[in-house]
Amino acid sequence: MKKLLQNNWQLALIFVLGIFVSLPLFRSGYFSHQDDLHVIRIVEIRKCFTDFQIPCRWVPDMGWGNGMPVFNFYGVSVYYIGAILSYFVGFLGASKLLFFASLIFGSFGLYLLVRDLWGKYAGLTSAVLYMFAPYKALDVYVRGALSESMALAIIPFVFYFFYKKSFGWATFFLALFLITHNIMTVVFLPVIIVWILYLLWSENREHYKLFLLSLLLAFGLSAFFTLPAFLEKNLVQTESLTRFELDYRANFISIRQLFFDRVWGYGTSIPGPTGAMNFQIGWPHWILAVFTPIFLFFRKTKKHLLLTTFYFLLFVISIYMTHNKSTIFWENISILQFFQFPWRFLSLSIFTSSLLGGVIVFMTKEKWQKILAIIIISLTVLLNWGYFRPREYYDINDSQKLTGNLWEEQRRGALLDYLPKTALEPREGAPENPLIISGEAKLINFVNQSNRFSFNADVMTVSQIDIPVFYFPNWEVKVDGNKHLVTHDNILGRISILLTPGQHEVIGNFKNTPLRTFANMISIISLFALLGFIKCKK
Repeated sequence: MKKLLQNNWQLALIFVLGIFVSLPLFRSGYFSHQDDLHVIRIVEIRKCFTDFQIPCRWVPDMGWGNGMPVFNFYGVSVYYIGAILSYFVGFLGASKLLFFASLIFGSFGLYLLVRDLWGKYAGLTSAVLYMFAPYKALDVYVRGALSESMALAIIPFVFYFFYKKSFGWATFFLALFLITHNIMTVVFLPVIIVWILYLLWSENREHYKLFLLSLLLAFGLSAFFTLPAFLEKNLVQTESLTRFELDYRANFISIRQLFFDRVWGYGTSIPGPTGAMNFQIGWPHWILAVFTPIFLFFRKTKKHLLLTTFYFLLFVISIYMTHNKSTIFWENISILQFFQFPWRFLSLSIFTSSLLGGVIVFMTKEKWQKILAIIIISLTVLLNWGYFRPREYYDINDSQKLTGNLWEEQRRGALLDYLPKTALEPREGAPENPLIISGEAKLINFVNQSNRFSFNADVMTVSQIDIPVFYFPNWEVKVDGNKHLVTHDNILGRISILLTPGQHEVIGNFKNTPLRTFANMISIISLFALLGFIKCKK
C-alpha cells in the first residue's frame, strides 16, 4: 500500500484536494442551488426502471403531475447513474455523490492526459487548475448544473483515451459524454474532431480507420438519445428555452467580470457587470493562459508548438464568445441561441486555461518544474477554495424532500422546459384521477405509471373523459383491448377520450415513434459491435 501511494502520490493529492472542494456535500441533509430538480429526476428514472421503460423518455410526475417527455431531450446519463446509486444511498445521497464525482472526476482525467503529454508536474498543475476553476464552483454550488458539471468531468477522459489509442474506452467515454449535456456536446465536439485530426497528423495515420470506427460506434451507442433529442424538437415548445432571461442577448458578460471581478454571489444571471453571479475565468487561470505565448517565444521550442497554439486560440475564442462583440455569430448561427447563456463558453475557457497552465510548467527548466508547480497549485487553492460552498444547507431527508410542499415545488419546476407543443402551461397541479367533462360515469382504480396508465369506467351516458396526462406522440389508448381514438383539444392539451355506455377497461401506453425505435436499434447494434471490437482487440 505504501509503495502504491508513493508511485501514485499525484492521484492521491488530487483526491485529497477534491475532498476539500466537496466538503459541504458530506454533511447530512441537502444544499441550496438554483436547479433543484435532480432528486425528482432520479426518482423518475427509478420509476422508469420499475416499469421497464428503458430508455426512459416520459416521466409521470413532472409537468406538475401531467407528465413530460423530459428524458427524450434532457441529458440522461447522470440520472441513470443516480437512479442506480439511489438503491444504496437514497435519493439525496445519490444526488450529492453525483455532484462530488462531477467536482473531482475530471481532474483525474486531465492529470493523466497532461502527464503523458508534458510530465507529472505539468499534469498535477493542470488537474488542480481544473478542479479549482471558479466556474466549477458556480456550476455545483450556485447553479446546481449537475449535467453540465458532469460533462466537464467526462471530457478529459475522451481526450486522454483517444491520445492513448484505447479505442474501446474512448468510444465509451465519448458516448457517455454525448448523452450527458446537449450544449456541452455542441461546444466540445468540434474540439474533439480537431484533436483526433491532430493525433492522426502528428503520430500515425494508419490508425484513421480505428479513430473513425470509434467515432461511429460512440455516435451509435448514444443514438437512442441524440437522434430524438435533436430531430424531435418540433414536438415540444423550444421557444420557451430562449425567451426573456434565457435570451443570449441578456447574458453577455464584460471584460471585468471575466478577468477581475471576484465578488461571489448566489443570485441570477442578469445583464451588466453588477450581476449577482460571478463569471470569472479564475486567478491564476487566465494569467497563465495569457503568458503562454511569451513562454513559447522565449523557450523557442517546437515540441507541441502546434498543440499549444491550438489550445491558446481556443481559449481566446471561448472568451470572445462570452462577450457582446461576438453578437454577429450568435445572430447567424441558429443553434447558438439554444445555449441561452454565452458565459457557458467558460467551460471551454477553464479546460484550455488548465491545459495551458500545464504547458508553462512543462516549458520551464526541469529543475524548476516542481517549484513552479507548487507555487501555481498553492495560489490556485488559496485564491479559489472559498468559492466552493453553498449559500444554505437544509436538514432534510428523502421522505421530506419527496412529500408536501418540497415535492410540489419539484413537480412544477421547469414547467416550460420541453412542454409538448399541444399543451398549455398548467396553473395548478394535475388532478389525482381522470375528469368527467361531460356525461355520467364512475371511474375507479386509476393507476398512472411512467409509461402506462389504466382505470375502469362504468359509463351511464356518453362521456368525455380527460386523463391527467399531457398528450405527446405516441401515447396509445385501448378501451377493452381495442385501439381507441385519442384527442387533445381540451384546455391544457391532456389526453381525452369519449366513452359509450357500459363497463370499460381503459389502458394507455406510451409507444415509441419510428425515429425512436430506429435510434434504439442503432444503439443496440452499436453495443454489440463495440463488444465484438473489444473481443477482437484482445
